[in-house]
Amino acid sequence: MTKSPSASGASQRTRQRSGKRPSDVSDLVYVADSDIHGKGMFAAVDIKKNTLIGELVGTPTREDGIYVLWITKKLGLTLKNDLKYINHGKKPNCELSDVDVVTTRAIKKDEELLHDYGW
Repeated sequence: MTKSPSASGASQRTRQRSGKRPSDVSDLVYVADSDIHGKGMFAAVDIKKNTLIGELVGTPTREDGIYVLWITKKLGLTLKNDLKYINHGKKPNCELSDVDVVTTRAIKKDEELLHDYGW
């Protein structure tokens, strides 16, 4: 087994994640069970900094929900693709650039993608 950084930055043993399946966003990532919360999005390969992961796909909404990304205080986007599985982390490795998700640093294979929700 190899070691990889965890979401907190600590080293952990890489393991086969349960619920693993290909993503509808990109071959660079996959969806699997997360140690952080429910499902998560993980790097299928080593990913370089400033790499486009995918584009948010969703429908506008004014009501809150589990996969709603708030664009303004009154307008949200109900996410319809696998980017909805990117979990919150205080040490994020990706960010939104308009409707694109882009890496902010290199991400190792099997590392979970994290975004700071700004809470």
